[in-house]
Amino acid sequence: MIGPQLADDNLIESFRMHARWQEPAELQEHDGMLMIAGCNSRPGLYRNCALRLDPSVPAGKAFEQTMRFFGSRERGFTLVTRKRFDDDMEKLLADASIFPRGSSPCMIINRELEPAPLPEGVYTVAITDQEQLRDSVQVNMEAYPRLGMAAEEVAAFFRNGDRVMDDNVSGLVAYKDGVPLATALTYVTGPSAGVYWVGTVAAAERQGLAGACTRLAVNAGFEQGARVVTLQASPFGLPVYQRLGFQNYDGLSFYFFGRSQVS
Repeated sequence: MIGPQLADDNLIESFRMHARWQEPAELQEHDGMLMIAGCNSRPGLYRNCALRLDPSVPAGKAFEQTMRFFGSRERGFTLVTRKRFDDDMEKLLADASIFPRGSSPCMIINRELEPAPLPEGVYTVAITDQEQLRDSVQVNMEAYPRLGMAAEEVAAFFRNGDRVMDDNVSGLVAYKDGVPLATALTYVTGPSAGVYWVGTVAAAERQGLAGACTRLAVNAGFEQGARVVTLQASPFGLPVYQRLGFQNYDGLSFYFFGRSQVS
């Protein structure tokens, strides 16, 4: 199916994108595996992580390569699997009594969305400079700790702010009285786009801002020529995206390996 394939292309590019944003970071693609040694030693999505790009590479070979890569750097890592492609990898891990510690639905939509009315006094601004990008990051430094990602971990992804702005990324921030409340980024890769870094500060929750920002981010992707828009949902965001009309097409699972496991 073309839609999921395009969505996968954007997902894979998002790993490369986040590697470019970090400073320093090492990205290696070898024998069907994508591996990132990030700007610090903490395992996580997009930092110290691995994803199999070529499902024809045997699971054992792919896993051994990943263990060597991170073992030689004395780092733990997160192995990301995709339900549609990685049954053999997941079986290999389950047979070794290694099970995922998290998951995320991969979702897709193929139509523009009607913009939503904003609460009184709230307005959105397109991100066009570093100050607005910093406001976006500040929102997510408050929002993402509720998902288990520390504020400093969020900030570390945006150390190369100039690269963010030059990387086919657009975004918006919702403000009230000059205070940033919510945000979303859109990353366009040819005929597909992805919505990333959707966040709302605690004081502005349950006002519909996440949905409103997502609608605008989705439409920005279509306006830039995308045929489909994708995202990977958090538990908080999943009901919002389902109401907007996103459909599941795949799922990610996250396997965590500590430094002691790969040394």
